[in-house]
Amino acid sequence: MYNFDLISKVVANYNNAPVDQDVSPSDMMNNQWYFDVGRSAVEVILAGMMSSYVHRVDRVLDLPCGHGRVLRHLVKMFPDAEFHASDLDQGGMEYCASKFNAIACPSMPELSEVDFGTQFDLIWVGSLFTHVNEVQAAKWLAHLARYITPSGIIVATMHGRWSEDVNRHHPYIGTDRWELVMKGYIEHGYGYSDYVPEESSEHVSGSYGISMARPHKMMRMLESIHGIRIFSYNERAWADHQDVIVYGKPAFNSPWE
Repeated sequence: MYNFDLISKVVANYNNAPVDQDVSPSDMMNNQWYFDVGRSAVEVILAGMMSSYVHRVDRVLDLPCGHGRVLRHLVKMFPDAEFHASDLDQGGMEYCASKFNAIACPSMPELSEVDFGTQFDLIWVGSLFTHVNEVQAAKWLAHLARYITPSGIIVATMHGRWSEDVNRHHPYIGTDRWELVMKGYIEHGYGYSDYVPEESSEHVSGSYGISMARPHKMMRMLESIHGIRIFSYNERAWADHQDVIVYGKPAFNSPWE
């Protein structure tokens, strides 16, 4: 911990180079908040780094990468790092590989079947767990932990308590399906419902929808993962919307030296 020199270097890297403003015409995330959301990812990643023991960032995974809403910022933060871009959207992944010199790493509908083939100092998981059920979330959180270095971290986002208010003004999903989300959330701490076909991404098959979880539910999932440490949980941290979870290594029970 106390990796102030690394944090200072990363901030300087980011501030000294402009963020690429060229957005793919295929990027469905492009709106008036596009660059602000990417900038917010920079802030939560820096906070995650500060809370952890990461002392260098040589290899980064962006999952799901989309068309680079966040990756365009990451390459400025870590200009000397190797980047891997992973997504079910092959067009987005290939765009990131070409535009940001990333290594394309095709994902799969069942993430636990993906072998990333290497370990990462940083894994950014922006708005993936917001779309999967509880069983998938627990399994995928554990699967990603297999691919971090001895001081690596995973920074992941989730719909938390604030999302109940957000849905009143900007519905995530149809009313009948939101009722299913809320039922699971109220009764068990984790709610989920599939999208109907017209709401679902063409790049996703199988279970895909909207999820929402209480902080303690996500903490319990992380507590069950062997060999990791929970570094932080911040509500509404990403773009004043999604909660941010930071976990990684060394393990919580690593002995004092």
